[in-house]
Amino acid sequence: MSRTKLIMPTKDRCGKCHAYIGEDAYCRYCGTKAGTGTFLPFLNEEGCVYGPPPIDREHKCTSCGYTWTTCRMIDNEEFCPKCGSPAEMRELL
Repeated sequence: MSRTKLIMPTKDRCGKCHAYIGEDAYCRYCGTKAGTGTFLPFLNEEGCVYGPPPIDREHKCTSCGYTWTTCRMIDNEEFCPKCGSPAEMRELL
């Protein structure tokens, strides 16, 4: 089985880490302000990840207090999508 390599579009993506940010003002993964960065082209390869089940987590901004929840196996969201400040994370039981 061959894998297809695709060049991903830069619209709605972080200019530093290329994560999807949509309408957010800042990237949740690296804190970069939307619309800034180098937007260098990158390749995206399909892959399969095996591991623990997804975990519900709540994130809260240490500056503005904005909260959001995620449900992922691995959650690297460390910055507030509204103001770009560091965020705290806790697992929901």
